[in-house]
Parts: sequence; C-alpha cells; structure tokens
Amino acid sequence: MPIKKDYETPSTGAIASYHVAQMVTLDKISKGTSVALYSYLSADACAAGKAPMYQQQIMITALPDSGADAFAFAEQEIVAVPPTDEAASLNLSRYAFAGAEIVA
Repeated sequence: MPIKKDYETPSTGAIASYHVAQMVTLDKISKGTSVALYSYLSADACAAGKAPMYQQQIMITALPDSGADAFAFAEQEIVAVPPTDEAASLNLSRYAFAGAEIVA
C-alpha cells in the first residue's frame, strides 16, 4: 500500500507526497530488510506512469515474521514512530516517514 506524507526530496527540494515501496529485500544473515522507496508528486502522477521524483533505500534492522507479507511489514516499519534512544539520530532517512499514513 502506498504511503502518504509530504516529503522534501533531498535532490531538488521539491515536495513529493505519494511514496511506494517498489522492492523489498530480506537479508537472513544480517536480519535486516531493505526497502526501495519511490516518491512521486501525487497518486495521480504515479497512476499515470510518471517517473518517481526521488528514489531511496531504507534499511530496517528487523525481518518480518515467517509467512508475513514483506511489503506490509516494510510499510508498517517505515511509518513507525522512532525509538526514544539515540538510534533515530544515527539514521535520519530511516525515520523520515514516521507518522505517515498508509493509504489504499
């Protein structure tokens, strides 16, 4: 499911508001999940087949439970509230979408 949040793209400063996890990769050895997140101007731009405004990899230091949908897991983790310890400050892009809305 797409993620809705206004996000200032680092490369241009333009605001993208619609984000889609296009690829999720699970690493059993490091127990991590990598998400290729594509950011679009809007849902309409994505639906029209426009190119994403920005693409980034977001690393999650966890794996989904066995049998769980990897995309649903990744999306929930991307919008999760950051921990209160210093871990969030070490990887700002990891929590850039905290509090965003997952849309249908």
